[in-house]
Amino acid sequence: MITPGLLYLSGALLLFLPITNRIKYIMSFLITAGALIVTFYLIPGYSLELDFLKYTLVPFKVDNISKLTGLIFAVGGMAAVIYSINLCSLSNLRLIFVFIGSALTVVFAGDLFTLYVFWELMTISSSFIIIMASDVTKKTGYFYFLVQLVGGLSLLWGIFLQYSATGNLSLHAIEAGLPFFMIAIAIKLAFVGFHTWLPLVYSKAPFYVAVVLSIYTTKVGVYVMFRLLSGINILAYAGLISALFGVVMALRQKQVLRLLSYSIIIQVGYMIMGISIGTEEGTTGAIFHLVNHILYKTVLFMAVGVVIYTTGKDSFENLGVMGRKLPLTSIATLVAFLGIAGVPFFNGYMSKTIIKDALHEPLLKWGLDLMSFGTSLIFLKFIYYAFFKKSTINIDKKPAISMQFGLGFLTVFMIVIGINPFLLENLTTINLGINYFDKKHLLSGIQPFLWSIAAFILLKKYVVKNYQRLLYYDGYRKMAKLFVATGYKLSNYHDGKLNRYLVWATSTLIVLLLLLMF
Repeated sequence: MITPGLLYLSGALLLFLPITNRIKYIMSFLITAGALIVTFYLIPGYSLELDFLKYTLVPFKVDNISKLTGLIFAVGGMAAVIYSINLCSLSNLRLIFVFIGSALTVVFAGDLFTLYVFWELMTISSSFIIIMASDVTKKTGYFYFLVQLVGGLSLLWGIFLQYSATGNLSLHAIEAGLPFFMIAIAIKLAFVGFHTWLPLVYSKAPFYVAVVLSIYTTKVGVYVMFRLLSGINILAYAGLISALFGVVMALRQKQVLRLLSYSIIIQVGYMIMGISIGTEEGTTGAIFHLVNHILYKTVLFMAVGVVIYTTGKDSFENLGVMGRKLPLTSIATLVAFLGIAGVPFFNGYMSKTIIKDALHEPLLKWGLDLMSFGTSLIFLKFIYYAFFKKSTINIDKKPAISMQFGLGFLTVFMIVIGINPFLLENLTTINLGINYFDKKHLLSGIQPFLWSIAAFILLKKYVVKNYQRLLYYDGYRKMAKLFVATGYKLSNYHDGKLNRYLVWATSTLIVLLLLLMF
């Protein structure tokens, strides 16, 4: 058995060969389909150990949760590659393959060294995807890279402390360096306070790049949190605060991609809550929600991408082309909307039900209902502009068949899981004993959605209002600009004169000596 990430990484190398478009399509389909098939037939319990220097590494390890996460990553990768293959350059397609391959390898990593190497390879490849997409996105790509670099350095320092305390690099609950692991994961999760890179990057980068990033970046953070930080109960309240912040910010957005970006923060809040509980039911619900979130959120990003592709703009008014001129996109959008709202018989309902059942604190249960209410309210705004508000927007061109196919591919999975919520339990051989369709769970699932409809009708003018003040402040961008400006100033002193370098070195040694003395 091999890690499916290796297929994507090998595919990136093969794409350097001089090939025609036809060969590119065939090769991309074979690689993505092959990775999905390989992942499906992985056997839980298998692991591969390698001796590297003086360390015993486990670069490949399979269990039920990693297999399920790998499957949804492979499904999402196949859909994203099909969707974007006619939109991106060959160089960006290679980077997308490296990014997806790295994410899959992280999922099946059994040690901290492997995890770190491919965590960083994700950062490097995704940064270059953004930077190379267009001249407009270069600064955004640099900012993204600096933020993710801070996360990577925090992870590395945490690994050093963990190894110093335990003497091994195995992937299990953290015993030392906890704050550094938390910072690294918080950045990847776009947790409130560390989130500012997400709405900026996803709204500035080309829409097909946002589609790919939305599948993996925050979800890798969720998966690593599950592996390293499960059972830290206080983080459940932090997840609730982060999600409610996402609700407020999403309601005030003028761009659709920014709304979807803040919605990711809300949905990640559900996963944080489930993982923080630490029980089998809670962590399973969180991973199931990761699966469902990848499906419906990717479909929504793809649907908005179709609108941008056909109209040339990312605004709520342009969503009106869906109901009138894009029937397949409209169907997929409605299924995704009902899924993210947690409506019974749609895929988001089952994972939200599991997480809610796992919660025992009344405040957390109330908070989860408020999160569901806010999510539904946000996307009622989306649906209002897409299907009910009169629009005179015309489409400039028809969406590519590959875009519609990628969209439809994921929609089928959403429908299947919604109708048969036990499918994910069967894939992981986990039996939670929940009757998803009894009266208690059905009422619990539908109530926040019904309340949101009533609230939308009563407060529509405030919900659909075009807010001018967006409550957006990003101190990290100011820090990044200062960092770059300082580096530029210092580079002017690199003139090759030995005397100047000796003065620097001597001055630094004196300062360090004084610090050690006092």
